[in-house]
Amino acid sequence: MQTAPRVTDLRAVRDGEWTLAAFVSLLRRRRAAFLCVFAAFVAAATLYCIFATRRYQAVGQIQIQKDNNAAFGLETSVMGDAPDNTSDSLDYNLSLQTEVGILNSESLALQVIHDLHLETTADFYPPSKSAAPGRHFWKKPVEPISVPLEHAPNRRYTVLKIFASRLKVEPVAGTRLINISYSNPDPVLAADVVNHLIRALMEYSFRARFDATAEASTWLTAQLGDLRKQTEALQQKAILLQRETGMFGDDESHNVMLARLEDLNAALASAESNRILMESIDRIASSGDPEMIAGLSNTLTAKNAALTTNSLSLIQNLRAQQAAVRAELDQDRVRYGSAYPRIAELQAELESIETSIHDEVRRIGQRAHTDYQVAVKNEIAARAAFEEQKKLVNNLNDKATAYRLAKQEADGSREVYESLLAKLKQAGVLEGLRSTNISIVSPARVPAPNHPKSPNIPLYYAAACGIGLIFSIGAAFFRDLTDSKLRTLEELEALTGAPVLGLIPANKIENHPSIIPLKLKSSSRESTPFAEPLRALRTSLLPPHGSNAPQVILFTSAHTGEGKSTVSCEFATVLARQGSRVLLVDADLRRPILHQRLKLSSQDGLSEALRNGHAPSPQHIKSVPGLHIVCGGTVPPFPADLLGSHKMRSLISEWRNEYEFVVLDGPPILPVTDSVVLSRLCDAVLLVARHSATEKKAVQRSYQTLLRQLPEGVSLGTVLNAVPPTSSAFLDYYGKAAQ
Repeated sequence: MQTAPRVTDLRAVRDGEWTLAAFVSLLRRRRAAFLCVFAAFVAAATLYCIFATRRYQAVGQIQIQKDNNAAFGLETSVMGDAPDNTSDSLDYNLSLQTEVGILNSESLALQVIHDLHLETTADFYPPSKSAAPGRHFWKKPVEPISVPLEHAPNRRYTVLKIFASRLKVEPVAGTRLINISYSNPDPVLAADVVNHLIRALMEYSFRARFDATAEASTWLTAQLGDLRKQTEALQQKAILLQRETGMFGDDESHNVMLARLEDLNAALASAESNRILMESIDRIASSGDPEMIAGLSNTLTAKNAALTTNSLSLIQNLRAQQAAVRAELDQDRVRYGSAYPRIAELQAELESIETSIHDEVRRIGQRAHTDYQVAVKNEIAARAAFEEQKKLVNNLNDKATAYRLAKQEADGSREVYESLLAKLKQAGVLEGLRSTNISIVSPARVPAPNHPKSPNIPLYYAAACGIGLIFSIGAAFFRDLTDSKLRTLEELEALTGAPVLGLIPANKIENHPSIIPLKLKSSSRESTPFAEPLRALRTSLLPPHGSNAPQVILFTSAHTGEGKSTVSCEFATVLARQGSRVLLVDADLRRPILHQRLKLSSQDGLSEALRNGHAPSPQHIKSVPGLHIVCGGTVPPFPADLLGSHKMRSLISEWRNEYEFVVLDGPPILPVTDSVVLSRLCDAVLLVARHSATEKKAVQRSYQTLLRQLPEGVSLGTVLNAVPPTSSAFLDYYGKAAQ
């Protein structure tokens, strides 16, 4: 024992570092709260699974196909252009989300509810209320069942909320598939709802297309009349302009004025070419050089060559004769000399030939000059005709442009009219064609009655266990943090600052009237777990060699009912069984109880001895040699004064000489001051605290009160009483072998 222990706060223990062992110890210590909360969650899950309505889920799957508007729709351009079929993931996602929104729409929901009479089923309203004229939903009245949903907003709101809570529409990621599921207590009705909803969606899609086609047909019919008149007017205008421009047919190459201009242009080019040729011939011929004139035969065209062929041939023949005669003349002169008679003949012949050449050259020059003048006149005439035709074409150019524009406008109007007419005919076909981009991949089938969707028993139990475990641990921590009762040795040591001297297990026959006789008559009690802790308390209290051993020992507690009387009786019995003379004194004069438990006489007790001034008569317990008991007697008016009197001191002094140990069963500390007065007359004071009953503040206050009032040399210790053998405090103190 410590004579001057230090006082510590329990927070010092709680603020320490948590370990797994500390956590397990806390759960074991607070297992009642832990198990209660955990069992409550499991019980709630069990009750829900037992009493919850079995719901069955039917699942259907549809595919949103890619629209092909080029073949059957009206989304092509007015001019008949092919539509752009390119699309991306955003288009698919928008299409899927649109169909999901339509499936979740109120229109389809109301149609399914009306067609399948879902409002009258027990899943929407209990049968007892469905036939009532004024039903309620969440304590709010709704319209009677006889009123249509369209005119019953409160009832419509209610049934739509219930239907939406049962329906689940999910697009499958990465595909054009949509899963539709509906839960209902009736598996057949659940499948019917899904299939009916799919058919309602297909009907809605067809109706939307049909209405759009009908509107397009109506609009096209109205537009075709005006467009036809406009087209006819434009075509008539184009025909008049065509006549003015001289065009025939639809081809501009059939323009008479333009064809004549092209012919005149060709004639002018030919006249210019002929004039240039004739001018060159005229200049050569005017030079008078027979050799140059003879070379004209290579440059003349076939037309001009016909005119001068004879003349040129004649000149060439004459030049050939001239050359032959000149050669012969030169040869004869060299051979025969100039006096040769043949030379005169040849000379005359040469002169005649030269005269003929000169005459022929002159005639060719005159003819060439005449041809040149004719070519010039022809060119002038051709140019004049071309310029005149050019003026006419230029005058008609504006009309030709107006004609082309009018023709283009008329052709465009005619194409628009023909395209709209084709769309009108196509719309007439689509009005009777039932087409949709929705295909059923898997219709909803009736789920198996033995496999309901809810309640999902494994899931609910797993959730109950998981959530219950969390809340149970929280409840254990909360119970430990808010618990003000003393439960562990560590808490008692932290409150007093001193080690606990003994730990007494709980006794099932505690407070029994014959507790002492039963224990004393039974030799087997010596080996019970209840007797062994008392021996350990004796060993902790008494020094090993008997020096300075406390002789007068006071047992007290913070309040009544903490087992100090039982502990003091058992402790006195243990001391007497080792062969010592022991006196057990009931010093609680306000509430004496030992005589009742031991079935002894209360006459001539301690209170009478202190009031009358005589020594009390101890009563001997025959079954326990060496044990004597002094009962409390009748309750006196001022117990504290009697216990602090000189007579009480004298009695204790006498008892010290007569007995080896004097065990005092004192009153509680906090209600009265009797034990504080008695503590000054003792050698040791044991403060008894009851497990799970004594308040922590009461133990701390009682210990501090005794510590301040005890004289020097008086030891003070604590005892933890009524500890359950299964508690963590008992197991930590004695180990599992003590059970």
